Amino acid sequence: MELVRPHNLSEFKGKKDIKDNISVYTKSSLINNTTLDHCLFYGLPGTGKTTLALIIANELNQKIKIVQGGNIQKPTDIINIVLSLHEKDILFIDEIHAINPQVIELLYSITEDFAIDINLGKDFNSKLTRVKIPRFTLIGATSNLGRVPRAFEERFGIIIYFGTYNKNEILEIINFYCKKYKIQISDKDKNLVATNCKGIPRVVNKIIRRIKDFKTIDDNLSIKTILKRLGIIKNGINELDLKYLESLNEFNTPVGIKTISDAIMIDESTIEQKVEPYLIQLKYIIKTSKGRCLTANGKDFLAKI
Repeated sequence: MELVRPHNLSEFKGKKDIKDNISVYTKSSLINNTTLDHCLFYGLPGTGKTTLALIIANELNQKIKIVQGGNIQKPTDIINIVLSLHEKDILFIDEIHAINPQVIELLYSITEDFAIDINLGKDFNSKLTRVKIPRFTLIGATSNLGRVPRAFEERFGIIIYFGTYNKNEILEIINFYCKKYKIQISDKDKNLVATNCKGIPRVVNKIIRRIKDFKTIDDNLSIKTILKRLGIIKNGINELDLKYLESLNEFNTPVGIKTISDAIMIDESTIEQKVEPYLIQLKYIIKTSKGRCLTANGKDFLAKI
């Protein structure tokens, strides 16, 4: 099934303040015939950073080149990329914090002066030559702003935080995807999906696509049954989340991340980045100086499932 995304700002649901500001920036860029300032989007995965970058390119009617930060590890990597750009193109670097720090230093002059200093020749015959590049817009996205050097962060004129979406915003997104994927579910079922997607648009998209699959084969299946078959238990909690909560419950004392990782056989990075943020948001767990603890809300949740 083809992945559907919003193509313009009018289709982008939720985050009205972000949309309104982006609308001002893109319209000003078009009216003044200038290059849009560099943008840095940070926040949780799946909250619309890549989608908004694609929308900006559409709104400006410019080409966009998409690169993963982890693939930019040598100076030649970024040099080859920027030399392939044209005037007013957009370069989108996802997980920009994963770029090699030495390469990030090259981006200082690239983003400010639109130039690269290159050594030509060898040994004593080498000489530093400045090569001009087309003015372009860099849009960086990261789920780990703390790993972006401050000096690099300051090169971005537009910095936007993407958090989770509230229920009304999620319902707008559900309606959008139901229309795009041509499926009909009741308002009650939409509310059920909304309470089980962790406030993340990407999760909404994934759930609606799977509902489309199940309903295509058996239209009598309830949404509750489909969610269960997808491993979603309640309030967006999945099997991995539940395994984590049950482990904390068994320890019944503050416990460190390494101990939890060993107990449930999941790496620490996955636990810290994928599992804990939502459980903290629900107030099911807390982090203390002595370790992770299950809260009264967390214990109540486990008692009711």
